[in-house]
Parts: sequence; structure tokens; C-alpha cells
Amino acid sequence: MKTITSNLLFLCLLGGLSMPALAKPALVDRMRGTVEKRLPNALDWEQVTPGEKLPEGTTLRTAENSEVDLETSRGHHFHVKSESVFELTSMQEDETKTRLDKGSVLSKVKHLKSNESFAIQTPTAVCAVRGTEFETTAGEQGTIVAVYKGLVGVSAMGTGSELGVHAGEMTAVHNGMIETPHRIPRDRHVAVESALARAARHEVGLDMTRNQVIASAAMERRLSDYHEGKTLIDASGKRVRIEEYIVRPQPNQFKLVALDERGQSQLDYFFYLGTFNKNLPTDLSVALRQLSGKLGTTAPDYYLTSYEMGQSNTQDSVHDTATGGHLVKITQDGLGNYILTDPTDPTNVRTVPAAQLQSDGTYKVYNPLADSFSVISAAQLASSTQFGVYIPENDTFKDLAPTDTLWKTRFNTYEHDIDNVAKITYAKASGISNVLNSTLDANYTYAGGFVIPVVQTDPNNVDATVTNYYGDGTFESYRTILINDQGDIAPLTAFSGISSGAAYKGELLRWNYEQQVSATEFQGRKIDLVVEPKIFIESGLIQ
Repeated sequence: MKTITSNLLFLCLLGGLSMPALAKPALVDRMRGTVEKRLPNALDWEQVTPGEKLPEGTTLRTAENSEVDLETSRGHHFHVKSESVFELTSMQEDETKTRLDKGSVLSKVKHLKSNESFAIQTPTAVCAVRGTEFETTAGEQGTIVAVYKGLVGVSAMGTGSELGVHAGEMTAVHNGMIETPHRIPRDRHVAVESALARAARHEVGLDMTRNQVIASAAMERRLSDYHEGKTLIDASGKRVRIEEYIVRPQPNQFKLVALDERGQSQLDYFFYLGTFNKNLPTDLSVALRQLSGKLGTTAPDYYLTSYEMGQSNTQDSVHDTATGGHLVKITQDGLGNYILTDPTDPTNVRTVPAAQLQSDGTYKVYNPLADSFSVISAAQLASSTQFGVYIPENDTFKDLAPTDTLWKTRFNTYEHDIDNVAKITYAKASGISNVLNSTLDANYTYAGGFVIPVVQTDPNNVDATVTNYYGDGTFESYRTILINDQGDIAPLTAFSGISSGAAYKGELLRWNYEQQVSATEFQGRKIDLVVEPKIFIESGLIQ
């Protein structure tokens, strides 16, 4: 069989033909009540069973007080509500198409690849998606679309004219017309988030109840590469059980999850899901140690193409997503400038001065490692333009110099949400192939039009608070501290004189990270996470 398949592939390539993509079935993840299926080319309806795999072309119908959750091979989720008729039209690796003849379906769409499409068609509308969560309802009078995350392009059947519906908005399509989008009522939003969480309960993510998080974590943990945990006292004097693990949801992904339980009253959790340019090696640390960048003339083998980060206390959430990850080559010329180059497009080059004198006598300094600018005094100039790059092969740091080449990952899109409200977003500017410097090559939007960050630090202890104040009058605050297992905060002197990676990691293992997050939307509540550095060091995330 292997020889026949290889020969067929060879003949197709030789003749300039393309082999049809193999459709993969959708899994019946969960169901309630009466759910029936009609297989492709069949006339009769049959009962659906949990765990069943449904081929492309299958039509489902749900009875009164019935529902079913489906998961595709690409990781997309559908929650089909009662009294619905829903068809899995196309289930290709690069194309997911469905049809909703009547009823309602909630869709949780995984971040799409560059060549991948996702669409839902109803008798009156077509919804085209670029990685989002949304609800589609079809009836005799038309179609209603409510978007909870991301962006959906909605068009009336036969018109070809598409209207973008953003997160937090809904619209209706009837009589060949699309209504102007308007805000979604809060009660509808909460109900849909709960259903979407149930549909994706096998993965720890946002919008999950305490029991769903614990159950999903138990399933993921059995497949983990790294697993750590212990009980300690946090900075507020509360006893907390912490647990962390790293799993591989897909061959090219890693996921870090941290859970904090303070008795039965409070559960805080964190996850980071990174998607790489290719499948990860058996030793995960080989790839993870390149996340912070690589010094040398050859590009790193592994880099992120997208990531998702979430924090929650099961009621409030912080959510970050980035897509379009790519490498940027950074060198210095003899004039004190950084030359940023896109390896995939030699015409995409940007020169960024290392330090620029301002009219008030200060200097605007560029940090190529963080891809950020800061303003410093003339007295700080010498020390503030030296950026040490860690070299794991010999456990040393080297200041970036004109003879060096540094490789860093940049992203073409980014979104930062608080309780599903977008606070900061950016997308690459038109006319460029890839972002080289996010400040100069991307278009930003902020809640209320601007953001003012304020940093407060303890002069004696490892204790810093960053607060973002937005133009709409809201704020978000992050207090980050290092504590020991008894809840004592680390003094700054604990890390004084440490100059090597080994010594730094040795000292860090004595402490734990704690971050307390508050925001206007939290209404006085906090997300309070404690994580031990050991799992970061063992996995290679900390060098």
C-alpha cells in the first residue's frame, strides 16, 4: 500500500496535477437529548452517539431540548442548539464550510492558517471568519449573527457585498439587506460564553467554570511533558496549592498551564499556548530556549507563528492573542543604527537609530530585544544602550555589538482584552509584507484612544506594579513580586552581583512568582496567580 500511494503522489506531481485533500471527520464531543444524522447520499435519519465521528457531508438535526457539541480535526468547535438543522459541508484541512438551515449554532474557531478559510452559510447569509467566537441563528425571517471575539464578514446571499461585524456586535440579514451592527446585550453574551466553554471543555481556556478547569486540567496533565506542584503561603498570608504542567496539543504547539487553588473558595489559572513554524523536537527545551531570540549568523530553527495567553479567576479574564509570527534579522552598523531585515522579503528593511537626541535634551532609545522605545537622560545613555543577549551554549551574556546578528520574532497582529473588551490592538500597516518594528510598522488602537502606563517599584524588594490608564477612564494593574514559600517578598539584594545564567537560575529556584491583576471591569475582584520558576527552567523557557 505504501508503494502504491508513493507512486500515485509521484505521478500527480509529475503531471502537474494536485491530489484532492483528504477530508477528516468531526468528532461528536458531547450531546444531550435526541440528535440525528443523515449521512452523505443517504435518505434516512439515524441516531447519533457520543464519541462518533461524522464524515464530510453529514447533516445533523436536534430535537426540542437537545444539543450537540462537535470538534473538527483542526480544533474548531460547534455547539448546535435545539431544533436546528446543520450540515458539515466541507471538512478539509484548509477549508471548513457548514450550512445552518434553521436553528442556532455557536462557533469557536481556532486561529486560522494563512491559507485556511472558515464559513457558515444560511438560507439568507454567508459568514466568513478569521479566528473568532460567534453565534449564528437562522429562521424563516432571516439570519442573526452575534460576534463575541474577533471579526466576522457577513454578506446577504447573492449580493457579494460584505459587512464586517466586530467583537461585541450583532447584526441581522433579511430581505437581502444587512442591518447596521449594534452592541450585544450583556445577558446574551454571558449565556453564549458558557456554552462555548462547555464545547471546548477538554482544553483549559478562558470562560470556564471551576469544575470545568479542574476536569480539563486533569485530562491534559496525563499527557504532560513537565509537571510541577507544591503548597505555599502567598504574599497575603493565604495558603495556596499551585500546580503547573506543559503539554503538546499539536505536534507544533506547546501549552503551559498554571493552577492556583485557595481552598474551595478561589481558583485562579493561567495558560500560554504557542504555535511554532514546524513540529517540535522530542526535547522541548531545544525549541523553547530560542523563544527569546538567537545570536548568530544562522536563523533559529524554531520560532512562534502565533500565541494565545489567558488568565482568569473563573469570573474575570485577561486575554492576549498574536498572529503572523515571523523572524526579523537585526544587525548594527558603525553609526549606531539597528538594521531590521525581513528574511522573506529583502526589500522590507528598516533602519532604527539606537539613540536619538530629543529637543529637551533627553534621548529616545530603541531596545531591539523588547522591540520598544524608552526616553532616558543623557547621564543614563551609556548603560541604557547596552543590551545583553544570553548565550545558553556557554552560560554567558554578551552585549549586542555592531559585529553581531540577532534574530527575533515579531507578530503582524495583536489583541489584548480585559473581560472580553479590547484594550489594545494592532495590525500591520498596508504596503508592507511583515512588521519589523511594531511601533513604526503597525496601526494601534487603544480603549478611549490612548494609554498611559505608570510604573511603581519598591526600592528595597522585588515588587513592581505596572498600571495602564486608558482614554475611556478605565485602568488595569499588574503587581508582580517574588516570594518564598512562607510568603516573604524577596529583597533586591538577593540578586545583587549575579552575572551568570546558572547563578541566576540557582537563586531564582528559591523563590516564586506572584502576580495580582486588577482592573475597572473586575469591580474590586482580583486574579492572583503564584507560579514556581522551576517549570520554566526545566522546560527551557528561562535560560
